[in-house]
Amino acid sequence: MVPQISPQDLERWRNPDWRIRLAAWWEGYDLSRLPRAPNRSALRNLDGRRRPGAVDAVGTASLPPAPAGGAVPDLAAATGNPELDRLALMQLDRHGEPVWSPARSEGAQLLWGQDMTGPEEAAWMVDSVRSFGLNPAKSVLDLSAGLGGTARALVESCDTWVTGLEPSPLLAKLAMDRSKALGLSKKAPVAHYDPEHFNQAGSFDLVMADRVLHRVRDKDLFLDRVGDCVKPKGGVALFDYVIDGTPGSWDSWNAWREEEPMDVFPWTATRMADELTQRNLDLRISEDLTQLHRRHIIDRVRKLADTLTNAAPPPAPVLAALKRELALWWARLRVLGSGLRFVRYVAMKPA
Repeated sequence: MVPQISPQDLERWRNPDWRIRLAAWWEGYDLSRLPRAPNRSALRNLDGRRRPGAVDAVGTASLPPAPAGGAVPDLAAATGNPELDRLALMQLDRHGEPVWSPARSEGAQLLWGQDMTGPEEAAWMVDSVRSFGLNPAKSVLDLSAGLGGTARALVESCDTWVTGLEPSPLLAKLAMDRSKALGLSKKAPVAHYDPEHFNQAGSFDLVMADRVLHRVRDKDLFLDRVGDCVKPKGGVALFDYVIDGTPGSWDSWNAWREEEPMDVFPWTATRMADELTQRNLDLRISEDLTQLHRRHIIDRVRKLADTLTNAAPPPAPVLAALKRELALWWARLRVLGSGLRFVRYVAMKPA
């Protein structure tokens, strides 16, 4: 007996909603070639119709190029807040679009979680620096503050003092507003800075940065200033992308560099380690976290559909910015482990 399909299910089958389309877009399905599937689980059972190279269940397969039109430009539409619009326009990408807009900050949080702009969760970042013994008598300098999620998590978990610096004027403003709203404006302040002209005053027990150095052209100056900021017996924790041999695919490598909103200048893993050592820092850990980083990215993308299941569709600018965010991380995934690695460096400054 052929099961009966309700009119509602039939309509959904024929016209997948935006959630299904977004999930299919990321996972490599061409909806125009699929028989109409009533739910996302059905998409997973149609492996034979997936585009070549789509991510598998554990994210180890190589990824195909983003679909045509997939990298939707971030919309610089007015938000009704002249200050936020002005700050967004202070940092433009190579195509003249804001690197960060209010819409992209909202889309990023849908993907990565509240107050986060990348795949490493705040709790994971806190755990990764527990060996530094942070407490109320110590201080931290976070050179990749983003929306301040990690800085505030460190304050709440270790009761320490965190100074956050963020390359995006817009994110720095949003992060500081959030810290003020939570009563943490003194223990977790966030301000804007230019990594190319980094000249932070003061000294700290820990200086940390997540995915900053590969975007800095003058790394020598940056690392000199980092060394100056660390107290004797203090430490440095850097999480960054480094070159690992020859790219597995120059097409993927060039596509990644083109997809990045700003130019990138990654060093080799060996040079990064050598440069830290040359600055009288005792390099304790050089740990390849590439596969873990990939899992963090893919796990968050898979959770995105669940996050949006019971939510109203985001405004058009946010949805467009979210698609742009996915296209960017898709390009990064294609080279991670195939010419590019994600490495954690921990170094200590002698007494």
